[in-house]
Amino acid sequence: MSQFDPKKNNNAIFALAFAIAALILVNGAFAFWQMQQVKQEFEDVANRDLPLVSQLLPLIDRQFEQTLLIEKLDKLGPDHRAQVIFILQDSFLRTGEKFKTTLNKLNQFIAVQTPSATEQTRRELGRVNAMLGQIGQEHQQYQQQVAWMVEAIKGNQSPFETSVITQVSKQEKALRTELLAMRDEVQLFTQNSADAVEKHEALVIKETTVFTLFVFSLGAAMLFFIRKVMAARDDAINEITYYATFDSLTKLYNRRYFNERFDQAIKAATRHDQPLSLCLCDLDHFKKINDIQGHQAGDIALVGFADILTTHLRADDVAGRFGGDEFVLFFPNTNAADAVKLLERIRRKLANKVFHTGQDDDFSITATFGVSELSLEAKTVPALLSIADKALYKAKEKGRDRVHAL
Repeated sequence: MSQFDPKKNNNAIFALAFAIAALILVNGAFAFWQMQQVKQEFEDVANRDLPLVSQLLPLIDRQFEQTLLIEKLDKLGPDHRAQVIFILQDSFLRTGEKFKTTLNKLNQFIAVQTPSATEQTRRELGRVNAMLGQIGQEHQQYQQQVAWMVEAIKGNQSPFETSVITQVSKQEKALRTELLAMRDEVQLFTQNSADAVEKHEALVIKETTVFTLFVFSLGAAMLFFIRKVMAARDDAINEITYYATFDSLTKLYNRRYFNERFDQAIKAATRHDQPLSLCLCDLDHFKKINDIQGHQAGDIALVGFADILTTHLRADDVAGRFGGDEFVLFFPNTNAADAVKLLERIRRKLANKVFHTGQDDDFSITATFGVSELSLEAKTVPALLSIADKALYKAKEKGRDRVHAL
């Protein structure tokens, strides 16, 4: 019989299933947390980096407006400069104020974003903020030079105003260069942030996929394990069923199952008004075989007799072992006289058989048979067994090795 421990195997399956379920939950929770991080990083790029670029562009536009104003002044002669300076002065002032306003908005935006940002993002925002501070100082100096330039033009100080315009132009170009450099810096920062988010997303997908495959592998292993357990259980059930039905030594039906089959046969014979015979038999002087030649020889005799029964009984006949050297048989649709004829052939076959033990002590053995038949007075399993037992006792009284019917 195979070794099968239902409790142990069920506990192992439960533990594995629990582990898989826990891993699935952990994987799902971890993947959700990771995707939330990726989502937050995307939102950071959308709500911080892109607005930062978009708010930086007006600074460049304001500065570009002043570039156009200076280029206009530079192309005009001294007389024309004096005529238009009052008109351009207001444009210079308005453009300068817009620059300051946009710069303040950028500073406030960075101040709001910095506390909640990661360490690396805070460093990047700090660099941008420092560049904005430098640009703010240079723009203030630039505006002062614009004011001097306006005053020089108003006073018709031609040599002075030309040098001032040249100086302001140089200052404006330097400021514009820094603004463009900062724009490139911020755009690079935004691009790097987007690339980092994409890499993080790809890593999350890869980790989730690998972990899912790992859990799937555990699931496949569990199914394989369950299949083995079920196969072992089926083997165990089959063996349990077999030993609940058959005698382990002779392979004939055991007492319980024989009585069950015999009871069914009685009901069928009664219902169809058919004859039915029963036989009890045992081996003669079986105890001497065990005592003199050993229990191995006794087992050889029991198995040999069971083989003779299996070989010579008809397809519908049923044989069983009640225990020890006691056997029982029933013959459907057979009266006692016909059963006796069949049993006589079996008796002679056993009497003529020589059993070999492999130790030069061959032996023979005989059997005695008692037969009963279904009747109005005997139509239950106990009643037929009782009559067959009495017939067996009579056969033994007559000298054994014979068949007797009552």
